[in-house]
Amino acid sequence: MGLLFQGALRRPMLQVALDFTDLKPAIEIALKVIEAGADIVEIGTPLVKTWGIQALREIKKIVRENLTLADLKTVDAVLLEFTPYASEGANAVTILGIVDDDVIKDAYDMCKSLEIDLVVDMMYVSNPVERAFRLASYGINIVNLHIGVDVQRKRGVSAKQLLKEVEELAESDIIVSIAGGIKPEDAGHFVRSGARIIVIGSAITKSPDPYKATKIALEKIREVQV
Repeated sequence: MGLLFQGALRRPMLQVALDFTDLKPAIEIALKVIEAGADIVEIGTPLVKTWGIQALREIKKIVRENLTLADLKTVDAVLLEFTPYASEGANAVTILGIVDDDVIKDAYDMCKSLEIDLVVDMMYVSNPVERAFRLASYGINIVNLHIGVDVQRKRGVSAKQLLKEVEELAESDIIVSIAGGIKPEDAGHFVRSGARIIVIGSAITKSPDPYKATKIALEKIREVQV
């Protein structure tokens, strides 16, 4: 159990996803959301793919007590992908839930040895609840219910469509992370349904005032008594 899991057990947390391809604005936004009190700073997949480990290094310089997650969306070669990020101070990494069970089990064991958290991203998993419970039998304790940005745009759906799944999983010991078009003012809805990590990307990072947007999300999360 790493710091991400421990923190989410204590209280619901806000994770801000830095989905940029340019490092400079990512750092600028990171400074603002950290100052506003965001709990977790995510090195988003586009940032990981364009800047790699350098993005984590630069963000780690400014995170203070905040946690960092590298959204690697790993599907293979877990040792090669996870180890550099763990060694540079990432508190958590992600793997896709569509990956074979054996690979996910190996990834979980590796993360335990590296003393970081593994988050299983359920994007494109047809039955995320069933899959999550299966993976929980192997020790997986954090899953991310996630509607990807392309699906949001093409089908006009968002994470609100996953509230039922959040409620089902929240009845177990699994920490539920939720992502997909969430707006700061709606963050409390997901906490009420049982989510422990609320992931917000562009609604904060592309806001005219990312600091204020982060504050609003945190206010909505904190006002829910859980």
